[in-house]
Amino acid sequence: MKKIIHLTVFLAIISALAGGILGFVNQITAPIIAEKKIAAVKASLQEIFPGATEFAEITIEENDVVVNAYEATGAGYAFNVSIQGYKDVIEFIIGFDLNGKIAGLKMNYVNDTPGLGTKVGEPEFINSIVNKSVDDKLDTISGATISSKAVIEGINAAIAVFESLK
Repeated sequence: MKKIIHLTVFLAIISALAGGILGFVNQITAPIIAEKKIAAVKASLQEIFPGATEFAEITIEENDVVVNAYEATGAGYAFNVSIQGYKDVIEFIIGFDLNGKIAGLKMNYVNDTPGLGTKVGEPEFINSIVNKSVDDKLDTISGATISSKAVIEGINAAIAVFESLK
């Protein structure tokens, strides 16, 4: 009985130390991770709107698909979208110029079936969307219907938010 109590106390002390160390490391690395995320978003926004110099995050109504919205001063709006694909969540940023044309699409995270669902991140699919108007019909990819349909649903959600901002 004495041995069980000794081992329990020892395990509790080790667990408390490990938890404390993890908390400390998280406290140190959380701001660095947040800064890197912001830098990645700004790089994506700069890629979508190469002529823009200022980007500001804007407040939008709560939305299950459109996570964040950004205004590229004098150039348009960009939306950070997260939507469920076939296997996993698909995250991307889509930008619209002030005339309602899709200025750019940057895939941030695609973890679907290799060779099928991952086609939504390939230039062929992205180029079929960029430069289209918000009123144009967007086509899905044969063989990657679920993933491409999800991306198009995300784009349509971003279009709805874009229309509400105009």
